[in-house]
Amino acid sequence: MTAPLKALVIDDDVAIRVLVTRILERRSFVVDSARDGAEGIEKLATAQYAVIILDLMMPRIDGAGVLKYLAEFHPAQLPTVIVMTAFGAKAAEQLFPPPAHLLEKPFDVDALVREVGECLQASEAPPPPPTPAAG
Repeated sequence: MTAPLKALVIDDDVAIRVLVTRILERRSFVVDSARDGAEGIEKLATAQYAVIILDLMMPRIDGAGVLKYLAEFHPAQLPTVIVMTAFGAKAAEQLFPPPAHLLEKPFDVDALVREVGECLQASEAPPPPPTPAAG
């Protein structure tokens, strides 16, 4: 039996953290969450994640700061990051390193699931089992 995939959701908006966590848990992920980039970096320093969902605009350390941390200390994690922003692709174009995956808020759940799948392919992690059909 393989270990469950881990995901990290870093967003200062509680509702979005809860929503994304539930979506990922339904896809069989074990999910950690962080309220801002500083808390996210603390978690990234001690664990590896198959997928990282990262808000761009947050207090203390923003998404750009988290990307810089990953580039310096955990560059293999960069392809597993999905940046979420309400400011569109223009804001993400200014980031260095540039995000491999981008979701604009408000996001479509299917788009999030699709981006998660692409992250798993990029990291060569095995995909989670399909979500059981509701019935």
